[in-house]
Amino acid sequence: MHIVVCVKHVVDSTEIHVDKKTNELVLRGLSTKINDYDKNAVEEAVKLKKELGATVSLISIGPRDAVKTLKEAVAMGADQAYLLQVSPRQQLDTAQVSLILSKMVEKLEPVDLILCGEVSEDGYNSQTGARLAARLGLPEVSYVTSLTAAEGSFEAVSTLEDTAETVKGATPALLTVSSAINVPRLPTAIQIMKVRSDRIKQWKLKDLGLEDSALETPSVTMLGYEIPEQERKNIMIEGTPAEAAKTLVKYLEEEKVMN
Repeated sequence: MHIVVCVKHVVDSTEIHVDKKTNELVLRGLSTKINDYDKNAVEEAVKLKKELGATVSLISIGPRDAVKTLKEAVAMGADQAYLLQVSPRQQLDTAQVSLILSKMVEKLEPVDLILCGEVSEDGYNSQTGARLAARLGLPEVSYVTSLTAAEGSFEAVSTLEDTAETVKGATPALLTVSSAINVPRLPTAIQIMKVRSDRIKQWKLKDLGLEDSALETPSVTMLGYEIPEQERKNIMIEGTPAEAAKTLVKYLEEEKVMN
């Protein structure tokens, strides 16, 4: 069995802020990492590798320092990784990303399972997995919280809010996994350092049969960002501790925070 995992190199979302003068995201100088949701996809692939003797390949699109991200993901237990290098200033929408990823998958065929995180923490579009499945003509299951697989088939539990659905299907297929599916392992610094550079292969667009135009003119352009204003009521509660507690509970019930 050959499992391909889509991995995204992102900036640490906890450090992102908006320039109030330009309404643009300030991304320069921020630390980068593997997308947290993709860690769950890598972890699940590695678990299947141990159970089934599968081969796990990682694919990614990103700048040169995405190699660092892929080394961490390989150190989690993947076999090899492939990177399509783009400029750090390159903005790609989900249509472009899914096109490039589809060509990467086709270059690695035969592929039995493709795993993606359910969302990327920088864009939160939840579109790439579905678009990639559509381009490859594969069945897709989203929000997977449990997965078992065998040669030629899989069984997944898809959970959305309070509804869980069990899906059985044949491979090849694409699944987007929820962060509830597992707890990703954390490779040590030594394990990451031991990952040889030759386990991460870098491709160019021409290696995938694509022209430079694949990176041009996204169909979706971000016009700007702004921080929503939040007004606080600043209610001061007076009285004894017992009286203040009763008043606080009353306010919380009125705001439907508790009942």
